[in-house]
Amino acid sequence: MNIKSLTSVSVLILSTVMLSAQAADFSYDYIDGSYERYDLDGPDADIFRLSGSYELSSNYNIIAEYATGDIDNPTGGSDLDFDEGVIGLGYHTGISQATDLTVNVKVISRDTDLAGDDTGYGLGVGVRHMLTDRIEVDGNIDFVDVNDNQDTAVKVGARYYFNEAISTGLSYSTSSDDVDIVSAGIRWDF
Repeated sequence: MNIKSLTSVSVLILSTVMLSAQAADFSYDYIDGSYERYDLDGPDADIFRLSGSYELSSNYNIIAEYATGDIDNPTGGSDLDFDEGVIGLGYHTGISQATDLTVNVKVISRDTDLAGDDTGYGLGVGVRHMLTDRIEVDGNIDFVDVNDNQDTAVKVGARYYFNEAISTGLSYSTSSDDVDIVSAGIRWDF
């Protein structure tokens, strides 16, 4: 699925979201562990990510992530190492009873065997929407600039809440650099 198609799907989801009237109380205090499978338009990568958020006030939260994994070596031989650390600030506000608008800015430190160690930044905007009291859907557009490589990604996802504290999620993203990511994880809201 290309970015244009994914953007169209995101707009359709957002339009549906805006018509819903389910009350939602989103948590921005959580720890999330996920497995991500990257298709890098050639080599693949297996990445494990630990992320978290802590709400500073009713509209602001701190974001932190650490990811590590292996990238298939395009020339053969042993896999290439990948490590990434992220720290950022998020802003969120309700735009309907069941929907929050989210905005974030992040500092990204990335170390790979291919490109070395470098630091950059990311900017993102998205929505979170409760379809039911147990099912959340979300969509994001993220811009990243690391190692003078700029990339824009569109991501859609869904989350199922077993209870108020534990949920599981699936997501798919695609980017202008032709990187596709499928992710599955579990989250603890505290």
